[in-house]
Amino acid sequence: MTGSIWQRLAAFFWPAPIAGAEAFRTFLEERAWLIAQKCAIDYCRGKTGLASYALFTEKPFLEALDICHRESFAAVLGDLLLIAEGQLRDHVSPERRDKLREALQHFYTQTLATLPLPAHRPQGWSDSVAEFGQRLRAASEGSPRKALDVADHSAKRMFDTLPIHLSMRELDEEPVYGSVRFRMIAVSQEMQNRLVAAELAGQLIA
Repeated sequence: MTGSIWQRLAAFFWPAPIAGAEAFRTFLEERAWLIAQKCAIDYCRGKTGLASYALFTEKPFLEALDICHRESFAAVLGDLLLIAEGQLRDHVSPERRDKLREALQHFYTQTLATLPLPAHRPQGWSDSVAEFGQRLRAASEGSPRKALDVADHSAKRMFDTLPIHLSMRELDEEPVYGSVRFRMIAVSQEMQNRLVAAELAGQLIA
């Protein structure tokens, strides 16, 4: 028991470096879900106060919240990949940067393809995949993207799909955006600290 506690503490304070593609995938998926779920749930609970206990038992609300989570996850995952591209770029020779972009595009496409098809998206995620491809190309041709450069894209997707009527949340745009920005910056810093960028980039373009 004591050993397991120390292992958890060690993992928290000294997390393992991210040097391989699978560790990279796990990290991004976990952090994207964290931002997508935490920011939306915190806002809904804060907005509805004591009524949130009852609200979180209502099926229509939970179904709408699930849509918000899925849409926000797709947006956050894309934004984190744009940040990752900027952190990995210098570790890839200029003539192979197209390969890095292709690998990140494939990562995004495959991650969304593995999710159960949401009921509100019978057509799948093709529009999100196409949009990400355009944003990734633009990002790769300019200065490396930072968290604050991309966070508002995720924040808008979340705000637009929150399961609170627009008339009740129209003045709350800034708190929602601020929450997403804060968590995106934290994940970006963690990613920068943990990535073994040269080794990971080599795996991704291999």
